[in-house]
Amino acid sequence: MRKIEPTPNMLDLIALLIMKSVLRRGFSSITVSLGGIEARASAAKVSIIKFTHNICVTVNGSSVPITEPNRTISNATKLIVNWKTMKRWIFILIAALAIFLTADLCARERGVKFSGGTDLVSTYVWRGVRESGPAFQPTLTMSAGNFSATAWGSVDFDSTYKEMDLTLAYSLGPVTLSVADLYWTGHADDRYFVFDSRSPHRIEAGASWVVSEKVPVTLSWYTVLFGAADVNDKGERAYASYFEAACPFTVKTVDMKAGVGMVPWNAAATYLTGDRGFCVQNVFLNAGKSWKIKGTDSMSVGVFTNLIWNPALDDVNFVGGISFRM
Repeated sequence: MRKIEPTPNMLDLIALLIMKSVLRRGFSSITVSLGGIEARASAAKVSIIKFTHNICVTVNGSSVPITEPNRTISNATKLIVNWKTMKRWIFILIAALAIFLTADLCARERGVKFSGGTDLVSTYVWRGVRESGPAFQPTLTMSAGNFSATAWGSVDFDSTYKEMDLTLAYSLGPVTLSVADLYWTGHADDRYFVFDSRSPHRIEAGASWVVSEKVPVTLSWYTVLFGAADVNDKGERAYASYFEAACPFTVKTVDMKAGVGMVPWNAAATYLTGDRGFCVQNVFLNAGKSWKIKGTDSMSVGVFTNLIWNPALDDVNFVGGISFRM
């Protein structure tokens, strides 16, 4: 078979292609792996990498164009922060929805009951400590058997003081165990959804025991387990605790209760005890009466008075109020 030799014109064309390739690729030889489609793909990949490298810099793990105006970069940062906040709210809403759905299912299957009401008081006093002047105090309770969940709040007429307490309780005969989230204003940072070292929340565990039906004395103990705001006079964690002994009784048709409450050790931030250790914090005598509203199954209205002494703070308060229950 005759061997076909390339013509001079073809040799010139091949030489011209080699020269162009050398000029473009810096004297690197053409290989099979860089020929045809593979060469174009590799070139495209290199071009994209160079393009990205030239226009972007890495800031906190995110690529931000170095030629982009500062306002755009600021907007991108705000978007990242807003997305984090949005995720938190989405989680809260989903959790709340799950709780309400669970409560609804339990209410249908196990006969869960809801009750509520509100009090209007001349002065708000908590365990012997005056918290505010006249206040509006709503409450809502869900109960199922021995379990209950209660939301209770207080806000004064000047809106300078606000409190929101959430309590879970379970009764075992004469003993009731509880866990409560106590929140009130008056701290350096009063934002509700703050749970770090500046959090105004206090998580309190409690237990109460009714001695007997014949002697219905109730002994109660409460201790703050968590809460950055719960400190003693030295700024250390106080684990603020409160012990109370109370006895209800009736005089004719008036419901009465007398009791005494004590703080066993220093809890300056929670009970305003200053540098005191053990102290008697709350001596009280309560009286009240309620009447059912005709034509309703469970609605009632009542009046009450509370006489409260606080020997530790040399203080006394005489509180009057009106209650409405449903």
